[in-house]
Amino acid sequence: MATPTVLRPAPYGPTVDLPAPYPAGTGLPFSLRPQASSSLVDVIADIQRLSKSGHIEQLLNQHGAIYFQDLNLQSPDEFSQFSHAFGFIPHEDIGNPVRRTILAPNVATANEGPNTMPVYPHNEFGLSPHYPAYVFFYCVSPPETGGETPINNSVILLEHLKRKHPEFVEEVSKKGVKYQLTHPNGPRDQTSSAGTTVLQAYGRTVLDSDDTETARAKIEAEIRRLPTATWEWLNQSETNPLGDLRVWQVLPAIRNHPRTGQPAFFNNVVSRFLNALNLETLLPPHLTSEGIFFPPCFYGDGSLIPPEYLESAVEFINETRSMVEWKKGDVILIDNHAVQHAREPWTGERKLLASLWDEPR
Repeated sequence: MATPTVLRPAPYGPTVDLPAPYPAGTGLPFSLRPQASSSLVDVIADIQRLSKSGHIEQLLNQHGAIYFQDLNLQSPDEFSQFSHAFGFIPHEDIGNPVRRTILAPNVATANEGPNTMPVYPHNEFGLSPHYPAYVFFYCVSPPETGGETPINNSVILLEHLKRKHPEFVEEVSKKGVKYQLTHPNGPRDQTSSAGTTVLQAYGRTVLDSDDTETARAKIEAEIRRLPTATWEWLNQSETNPLGDLRVWQVLPAIRNHPRTGQPAFFNNVVSRFLNALNLETLLPPHLTSEGIFFPPCFYGDGSLIPPEYLESAVEFINETRSMVEWKKGDVILIDNHAVQHAREPWTGERKLLASLWDEPR
């Protein structure tokens, strides 16, 4: 198997050691750094060679995430070139719950929520049957303070829950979990909210000239590409003829890693719980102070998940996470099946870009 020639293992401060079932000394994330004076062309050639040999896959299978230090990438286009070098397949968004602005081939802004609002631990698109295998984040500009990207391992999280709450794992294995997302009607270019409108999420084929019936038919055809989804139209009126859209998904909370076979707590259960806790919508009728329906994640049969199980998960995540600290030009590659990610509040001009990918065919 090929070994790095340009990129070499390098120490990285926020690395944490993973417990069993990982071998002793397995760090999250693993770190690589190019040799001094290496060009982007040199780095890309090394990535291509390491990917073709299976070395990148081996590192991801063992560590779950690779942090590339001191790449000195200067633009979205350079980040695009770097991420394309791995030989993955570009991921297509279907029903994206967060707004992203496309900046280069398969490169877009990361979650554009306000800097005071954390993003809680989740697997990317874990509330959908259609999710990427790999997620890259690239630092355009680091924050002045805060703004770390916490990452935690989904496999050891499941092991913890099995040990501490076997009754929960048994219940959630049988029932699965149920999520809802509500998309308000609005323009496809709205920027006032990090969330997405109906057209931004599902309006890929809708034309401005389409009447309401045609637009709805096209939107519903897009939703049907997600075979576990059901939906309802809300708030239709003379001024809102299309209406708002609520989509429900019932999915497994535990999914086996496609390469290693390891079962992982792969979902957005914890993030939905913490958001509802913050908004005080854990209990029925699950309405915010503004009257917005924002429930936590349910069991698949629609019953509430007892909060003590999720509080235990949050406590374990906080004990075992690595807090990725950003430098300009650096990149992290996350195996989405094995690793959850989050975002801390920040000050300054923090800006990250994201690139989502599927397994190579």
